[in-house]
Amino acid sequence: MGPRGIITIDGPAGAGKSTVARLLAATLGYLYLDSGALDRLVGWQAAERNLDLGDTAALSAFLEGLQPEVAADAQGFHLFLDGQEVSQVLREPSVSREASRVAVLPPVRDWVTARLRHLAANGGMVADGRDLGTVVFPQAEVTFYLDASLEISAANLDASLETRAARRRQDWQNADAPPSPEKVAMELADRDRRDATRAAAPMRVPADALVIDTTNLNPQEVVRQCLERIREIFPETAGLEMKTG
Repeated sequence: MGPRGIITIDGPAGAGKSTVARLLAATLGYLYLDSGALDRLVGWQAAERNLDLGDTAALSAFLEGLQPEVAADAQGFHLFLDGQEVSQVLREPSVSREASRVAVLPPVRDWVTARLRHLAANGGMVADGRDLGTVVFPQAEVTFYLDASLEISAANLDASLETRAARRRQDWQNADAPPSPEKVAMELADRDRRDATRAAAPMRVPADALVIDTTNLNPQEVVRQCLERIREIFPETAGLEMKTG
């Protein structure tokens, strides 16, 4: 694959996007961009400042003044404010809930989109999120959609949510009081509904995306399917071997 390639991975929370994106980035020697971290940063800082999200002028001024520093490589995506890394704080369950509140706001979507495009200006990156292949990087060479609930049968919905809840709890394992699996499943279902129906950049399956149901797959199995698609589009990657760490 050329040095300017862009790969996007969209889908609901708990579908395994971040793990798969990091593995793909390591395999390809690309940067890893976590778009959700930017949503969480905005949500966290807005809550810290008791920002009135309905005040458009105040929100715009807040976003204009929010200037994080970013360090990205194949293994991780790190955010800094005032010289201090805040990546671990952004993984707290309470911060994720704040992120879901602000992610639906058009000014926030514009702010996140602008920063992601700036970071990807030189290409060579794998990014995961919810609107990347449809809005942020519609020109991406390869797009994936990891699905663990929205397009499976009603009979399998509960099992899928359990799988996603377990994955999400792993993300929050260092929290002081991780939420119960039942609560996580409820929050995931509610987040899916909000993101799929929001006016600004709703979560959609990109037209040319490979859709993978990850419910019964481990990350390595998902990455293998992704690599098969990448090799179809870029035959020069045929000799790449998946890196597991």
